[in-house]
Amino acid sequence: MKTDLVTGMHRTGHHAIAVWLSHQFSGISNFSFSTVASWLMANETDKSLILMANNPLREGRNENPDKKKLPLILNDVKPQNLIITHEQERLERLTTILQQSPYSINKPIVVIRDFRNWVASCIKMALRDNKIIEEVISYEKIEVYHNHIKNFWNDDYYFILYNKWATDKNYRQEICKYLEYFFTDAAKEQLSIFGGGSSFDALDYLKNASGMDVNNRYQEMEKHPYYETILEKYQGTLRLSNRIFK
Repeated sequence: MKTDLVTGMHRTGHHAIAVWLSHQFSGISNFSFSTVASWLMANETDKSLILMANNPLREGRNENPDKKKLPLILNDVKPQNLIITHEQERLERLTTILQQSPYSINKPIVVIRDFRNWVASCIKMALRDNKIIEEVISYEKIEVYHNHIKNFWNDDYYFILYNKWATDKNYRQEICKYLEYFFTDAAKEQLSIFGGGSSFDALDYLKNASGMDVNNRYQEMEKHPYYETILEKYQGTLRLSNRIFK
Protein backbone atom coordinates (compact mmCIF):
# COMPACT_ATOMS: atom_id res chain seq x y z
CA MET A 1 0.00 0.00 0.00
CA LYS A 2 1.43 3.35 -1.06
CA THR A 3 1.02 5.80 1.83
CA ASP A 4 1.62 9.54 1.64
CA LEU A 5 1.26 12.14 4.36
CA VAL A 6 0.34 15.74 3.49
CA THR A 7 1.04 18.28 6.22
CA GLY A 8 0.79 22.02 6.62
CA MET A 9 -0.77 24.76 8.72
CA HIS A 10 -4.37 25.90 8.83
CA ARG A 11 -4.90 28.03 5.70
CA THR A 12 -1.84 26.82 3.80
CA GLY A 13 -3.97 24.68 1.48
CA HIS A 14 -2.77 21.23 2.49
CA HIS A 15 -6.33 19.87 2.62
CA ALA A 16 -7.06 21.07 -0.90
CA ILE A 17 -3.90 19.40 -2.17
CA ALA A 18 -4.64 16.16 -0.30
CA VAL A 19 -8.11 16.06 -1.87
CA TRP A 20 -6.59 16.73 -5.28
CA LEU A 21 -3.95 14.00 -4.86
CA SER A 22 -6.70 11.56 -3.91
CA HIS A 23 -8.13 12.05 -7.42
CA GLN A 24 -4.90 11.65 -9.42
CA PHE A 25 -5.60 8.10 -10.57
CA SER A 26 -6.48 6.60 -13.92
CA GLY A 27 -10.24 6.32 -14.26
CA ILE A 28 -11.03 9.41 -12.14
CA SER A 29 -12.09 12.48 -14.11
CA ASN A 30 -14.24 14.44 -11.65
CA PHE A 31 -14.59 15.01 -7.93
CA SER A 32 -15.85 11.65 -6.74
CA PHE A 33 -15.26 11.19 -3.02
CA SER A 34 -17.49 8.89 -1.01
CA THR A 35 -17.80 9.74 2.69
CA VAL A 36 -16.97 6.78 4.93
CA ALA A 37 -16.83 8.90 8.09
CA SER A 38 -16.43 12.60 8.86
CA TRP A 39 -12.65 12.08 8.81
CA LEU A 40 -12.38 9.33 6.18
CA MET A 41 -13.04 9.60 2.43
CA ALA A 42 -12.81 7.01 -0.33
CA ASN A 43 -12.28 6.95 -4.08
CA GLU A 44 -12.63 3.80 -6.15
CA THR A 45 -11.78 2.91 -9.73
CA ASP A 46 -11.92 -0.38 -11.57
CA LYS A 47 -8.40 -1.10 -10.36
CA SER A 48 -7.85 0.92 -7.19
CA LEU A 49 -9.32 1.85 -3.83
CA ILE A 50 -7.97 5.12 -2.47
CA LEU A 51 -8.56 6.35 1.07
CA MET A 52 -7.92 9.80 2.52
CA ALA A 53 -7.83 10.10 6.32
CA ASN A 54 -7.96 13.50 7.98
CA ASN A 55 -5.61 13.84 10.96
CA PRO A 56 -5.55 10.20 12.14
CA LEU A 57 -2.20 10.76 13.90
CA ARG A 58 -3.37 13.60 16.10
CA GLU A 59 -4.35 12.90 19.69
CA GLY A 60 -6.53 14.84 22.10
CA ARG A 61 -9.95 15.06 23.63
CA ASN A 62 -11.43 16.66 20.52
CA GLU A 63 -10.24 13.94 18.15
CA ASN A 64 -12.65 11.26 16.97
CA PRO A 65 -11.71 8.01 18.81
CA ASP A 66 -12.61 6.00 15.70
CA LYS A 67 -9.47 7.31 14.04
CA LYS A 68 -7.50 4.79 16.10
CA LYS A 69 -9.33 2.04 14.20
CA LEU A 70 -7.78 3.08 10.88
CA PRO A 71 -5.16 0.27 10.89
CA LEU A 72 -7.99 -2.27 11.32
CA ILE A 73 -9.94 -0.64 8.48
CA LEU A 74 -6.91 -0.78 6.22
CA ASN A 75 -6.33 -4.43 7.02
CA ASP A 76 -9.97 -5.15 6.19
CA VAL A 77 -10.44 -3.23 2.92
CA LYS A 78 -6.80 -3.28 1.71
CA PRO A 79 -6.66 -0.05 -0.32
CA GLN A 80 -4.00 0.48 -2.94
CA ASN A 81 -3.34 4.03 -1.73
CA LEU A 82 -3.71 5.91 1.53
CA ILE A 83 -3.33 9.67 1.89
CA ILE A 84 -3.08 11.02 5.44
CA THR A 85 -3.33 14.66 6.45
CA HIS A 86 -1.67 16.19 9.49
CA GLU A 87 -1.38 19.79 10.58
CA GLN A 88 0.32 22.37 12.76
CA GLU A 89 3.26 20.23 13.83
CA ARG A 90 6.96 21.07 13.83
CA LEU A 91 8.60 18.86 11.24
CA GLU A 92 11.09 17.35 13.69
CA ARG A 93 8.21 16.34 15.93
CA LEU A 94 6.30 15.03 12.92
CA THR A 95 9.24 12.79 12.04
CA THR A 96 9.13 11.29 15.54
CA ILE A 97 5.37 10.74 15.30
CA LEU A 98 5.77 8.95 11.97
CA GLN A 99 8.49 6.71 13.35
CA GLN A 100 6.11 5.62 16.11
CA SER A 101 3.04 5.26 13.89
CA PRO A 102 1.72 1.97 12.44
CA TYR A 103 2.01 3.35 8.89
CA SER A 104 4.88 3.01 6.44
CA ILE A 105 4.87 6.53 5.03
CA ASN A 106 6.89 7.90 2.13
CA LYS A 107 8.79 11.19 2.39
CA PRO A 108 6.36 13.63 4.08
CA ILE A 109 4.73 16.17 1.77
CA VAL A 110 4.80 19.67 3.27
CA VAL A 111 2.48 22.32 1.81
CA ILE A 112 3.59 25.90 2.38
CA ARG A 113 2.04 29.23 1.45
CA ASP A 114 3.63 32.67 1.37
CA PHE A 115 3.65 34.48 4.69
CA ARG A 116 1.57 37.50 3.68
CA ASN A 117 -1.35 35.49 2.31
CA TRP A 118 -1.17 32.93 5.11
CA VAL A 119 -1.39 35.62 7.81
CA ALA A 120 -4.22 37.37 5.96
CA SER A 121 -6.22 34.15 5.58
CA CYS A 122 -5.80 33.24 9.25
CA ILE A 123 -7.03 36.65 10.37
CA LYS A 124 -9.95 36.53 7.96
CA MET A 125 -10.92 33.05 9.19
CA ALA A 126 -10.98 34.34 12.78
CA LEU A 127 -13.20 37.24 11.75
CA ARG A 128 -15.46 34.96 9.70
CA ASP A 129 -15.93 32.47 12.53
CA ASN A 130 -16.05 35.07 15.32
CA LYS A 131 -12.95 33.62 16.95
CA ILE A 132 -10.14 35.31 18.85
CA ILE A 133 -7.55 36.33 16.27
CA GLU A 134 -4.64 35.87 18.67
CA GLU A 135 -5.65 32.21 19.13
CA VAL A 136 -6.18 31.42 15.44
CA ILE A 137 -2.78 32.86 14.53
CA SER A 138 -0.86 32.87 17.78
CA TYR A 139 2.85 33.51 18.03
CA GLU A 140 3.31 29.79 18.74
CA LYS A 141 1.62 28.88 15.44
CA ILE A 142 3.73 31.42 13.58
CA GLU A 143 6.81 29.70 14.99
CA VAL A 144 5.56 26.38 13.62
CA TYR A 145 4.94 28.03 10.25
CA HIS A 146 8.50 29.35 10.33
CA ASN A 147 9.74 25.86 11.16
CA HIS A 148 8.05 24.58 7.99
CA ILE A 149 9.48 27.14 5.61
CA LYS A 150 12.99 27.10 7.11
CA ASN A 151 13.14 23.38 6.22
CA PHE A 152 12.37 24.13 2.57
CA TRP A 153 15.87 23.02 1.56
CA ASN A 154 15.77 19.85 3.70
CA ASP A 155 15.68 16.77 1.46
CA ASP A 156 13.89 14.77 4.16
CA TYR A 157 10.65 16.42 3.01
CA TYR A 158 8.94 17.10 -0.30
CA PHE A 159 7.59 20.63 -0.46
CA ILE A 160 4.63 21.86 -2.48
CA LEU A 161 4.22 25.61 -2.97
CA TYR A 162 0.49 26.24 -2.64
CA ASN A 163 0.68 29.54 -4.55
CA LYS A 164 2.18 27.81 -7.57
CA TRP A 165 0.03 24.70 -7.30
CA ALA A 166 -3.12 26.85 -7.42
CA THR A 167 -2.15 28.59 -10.66
CA ASP A 168 0.28 26.43 -12.64
CA LYS A 169 -0.92 23.27 -14.39
CA ASN A 170 2.61 22.30 -15.43
CA TYR A 171 3.67 22.46 -11.79
CA ARG A 172 0.81 20.15 -10.83
CA GLN A 173 1.96 17.72 -13.50
CA GLU A 174 5.49 17.83 -12.09
CA ILE A 175 4.14 17.03 -8.62
CA CYS A 176 2.28 13.99 -9.91
CA LYS A 177 5.34 12.77 -11.78
CA TYR A 178 7.59 13.09 -8.72
CA LEU A 179 5.10 11.48 -6.35
CA GLU A 180 4.20 8.76 -8.88
CA TYR A 181 0.56 9.65 -9.34
CA PHE A 182 -1.42 9.55 -12.59
CA PHE A 183 -2.13 13.17 -13.54
CA THR A 184 -5.82 13.86 -14.17
CA ASP A 185 -6.19 17.27 -12.48
CA ALA A 186 -9.56 16.01 -11.25
CA ALA A 187 -10.87 17.82 -8.14
CA LYS A 188 -8.63 20.85 -8.79
CA GLU A 189 -11.78 22.97 -8.96
CA GLN A 190 -13.27 21.37 -5.84
CA LEU A 191 -12.98 23.59 -2.79
CA SER A 192 -12.03 21.64 0.31
CA ILE A 193 -14.80 21.80 2.91
CA PHE A 194 -12.37 21.24 5.79
CA GLY A 195 -12.06 24.40 7.87
CA GLY A 196 -15.27 25.85 6.47
CA GLY A 197 -13.88 26.38 2.99
CA SER A 198 -12.19 29.64 2.04
CA SER A 199 -11.54 32.25 4.74
CA PHE A 200 -12.61 34.97 2.33
CA ASP A 201 -15.25 33.28 0.17
CA ALA A 202 -16.54 30.48 2.44
CA LEU A 203 -18.08 27.89 0.07
CA ASP A 204 -19.04 30.34 -2.69
CA TYR A 205 -16.54 28.73 -5.07
CA LEU A 206 -17.27 25.14 -4.08
CA LYS A 207 -16.98 23.83 -7.67
CA ASN A 208 -14.91 26.63 -9.15
CA ALA A 209 -11.91 27.06 -6.87
CA SER A 210 -9.74 28.70 -9.54
CA GLY A 211 -12.15 31.64 -9.49
CA MET A 212 -10.66 32.71 -6.15
CA ASP A 213 -7.72 35.11 -6.19
CA VAL A 214 -5.82 33.16 -3.53
CA ASN A 215 -2.46 34.82 -4.14
CA ASN A 216 -3.60 38.38 -3.42
CA ARG A 217 -5.62 37.90 -0.24
CA TYR A 218 -3.14 39.93 1.76
CA GLN A 219 -4.22 43.13 0.01
CA GLU A 220 -7.52 43.06 1.91
CA MET A 221 -5.73 42.82 5.25
CA GLU A 222 -2.81 45.22 4.85
CA LYS A 223 -4.46 47.87 7.07
CA HIS A 224 -5.55 45.45 9.79
CA PRO A 225 -3.60 46.26 12.99
CA TYR A 226 -2.84 42.63 13.86
CA TYR A 227 -1.63 41.96 10.31
CA GLU A 228 0.66 44.99 10.54
CA THR A 229 1.94 43.88 13.95
CA ILE A 230 2.77 40.36 12.78
CA LEU A 231 4.60 41.48 9.66
CA GLU A 232 6.60 43.98 11.68
CA LYS A 233 7.45 41.47 14.40
CA TYR A 234 8.36 38.63 12.01
CA GLN A 235 10.53 40.36 9.44
CA GLY A 236 12.84 37.34 9.32
CA THR A 237 9.95 35.01 8.49
CA LEU A 238 8.72 37.44 5.82
CA ARG A 239 12.18 37.64 4.23
CA LEU A 240 12.46 33.85 4.17
CA SER A 241 9.00 33.54 2.65
CA ASN A 242 9.86 36.14 0.00
CA ARG A 243 13.02 34.22 -0.83
CA ILE A 244 11.06 31.00 -1.38
CA PHE A 245 8.11 32.53 -3.23
CA LYS A 246 10.14 35.21 -5.02
